[in-house]
Amino acid sequence: MKLKTTFRDALCLAQKHAMEKDPNVFLYGLDVGDHKETFGSTKGLKEQFGAKRVFATPLSEDANIGMGIGAAIAGLRPVNIHIRIDFVLLCLNQLANIAGNVSYYSNGKLKCPLTIRAIIGRGFGQGAQHSKEIYQLFKYFQGIKVVIPSSV
Repeated sequence: MKLKTTFRDALCLAQKHAMEKDPNVFLYGLDVGDHKETFGSTKGLKEQFGAKRVFATPLSEDANIGMGIGAAIAGLRPVNIHIRIDFVLLCLNQLANIAGNVSYYSNGKLKCPLTIRAIIGRGFGQGAQHSKEIYQLFKYFQGIKVVIPSSV
């Protein structure tokens, strides 16, 4: 029997499993844990895991990535959720020069298990600033892995 689900529900379930398995996993970002629950992809997680593990941050993409890098190096498993991938461009220095290179800088002694989840478009009427597909750019940075879900 083949089950069908939405990307939104699959993301929510995957995050839930990760958080149940590892108490060091936490979700954060703009509007994370709010009444909209990041388009439903974090639905119920704040209630289940609490506001210390699922929380909203101010609109400061670069600072949020910096916080995630620090938390990851300290042994936590941060998942930074960006409402739009377009604005991950504001974090390129943090990603390309720090997060992706931590292991190299430290001769393998440090790791940076930071996950960044970015939404690419969503529905209609998103406008030019919310519809880019720039994920290919990140494959060129050492230490960065790009994963894209597909229904194919």
